Amino acid sequence: MKKINSIMMSVVLLLSCVVLGLIRLPATSFAAEMTYSGTVSDKTTADKLYLSTSGGTVEIKLDGNTEIVNAKFLLPGNTVTANCYVGGDEYWHASKITGNSSVGKVAVDSSNKATVKGTIAKGTTEELLYLVVDNGTMQIKIDESTDVSNVKLLIIGKTVQVVVARGSDAYMHALSISDVAGSSTSAGSSTGVAASGSGISGTVEKGTTTSLLYLNTSGGTMQLVLDLATDVSASRVLIPGQNVTVNFYRGSDAWNHASKIVNNNASAAEEVTLDSNTRFTVSGTVTGDTTENTLFLNTSGGVMQIRLDAATNFSRCPVLLLGKNIQVTCERGSDEYNHAVSIIAN
Repeated sequence: MKKINSIMMSVVLLLSCVVLGLIRLPATSFAAEMTYSGTVSDKTTADKLYLSTSGGTVEIKLDGNTEIVNAKFLLPGNTVTANCYVGGDEYWHASKITGNSSVGKVAVDSSNKATVKGTIAKGTTEELLYLVVDNGTMQIKIDESTDVSNVKLLIIGKTVQVVVARGSDAYMHALSISDVAGSSTSAGSSTGVAASGSGISGTVEKGTTTSLLYLNTSGGTMQLVLDLATDVSASRVLIPGQNVTVNFYRGSDAWNHASKIVNNNASAAEEVTLDSNTRFTVSGTVTGDTTENTLFLNTSGGVMQIRLDAATNFSRCPVLLLGKNIQVTCERGSDEYNHAVSIIAN
């Protein structure tokens, strides 16, 4: 009996070692080829696919010869099938990735187009591209006619160049998307596209937030949705009493959405030279005296006047609102004023 128990113990130990060994064995220990189906993980990069399957997350390398079939959009949550083989490095490599991408189509005015460069942001889907550019984040629709022949894959964090034009739904639409050689993060701003839709002038009212503008017009108070597609490059300040003109369109949610806001009281700022040796950072709240050219910041040491100009980086705080907590990096200008180099919303 003791001998039988000893044998059984040996078998159990052997099986345990095998199981533990399987967890650590390279791909070559299983099979030379394998097919996996699952959803794309948000850990996926331009050279490695993390595929969430029923058996766990599989790490699959992407090569220049990986065949992409209806799966240009390798975005988190998308379902794909990967045909894999074992490479010389004993990792799984994708020989083919197959998806089921499909998008709609609307009329697009391609006679008025522009080229933008930016980084693909989280939230991007097969139908809507969130593109981080110098002056904010653009929402760009993707159609079945969008030319994606010059981009290998669309992945979060990747830098791409997009040719855009306004569609009949008032959104910017991608005519083409292409890879940007030797670049993966930074972005450029858009040019050449005029805002479309109805335009109305009025003054900003109290209650305005980063997502909703209260506009006092001759016909009463309007509520306009502010979102990632709103162009605020010509109106960085939304303080009560400020006079602005808003281009807007009717969204699918039955709300009016602001496509562009222009500050009617803004004047061109004087060009000055900044001294980088004087750089400092200060935190505080925006006061009601703030204008398009001057930020009045209420700090622990009192109210500071900080100049705003074309070089100010608003990418992490698209608009300044009354009472908003912000962090400002400043440098001393040749006009003896402190100038905002960048602003971050706290």
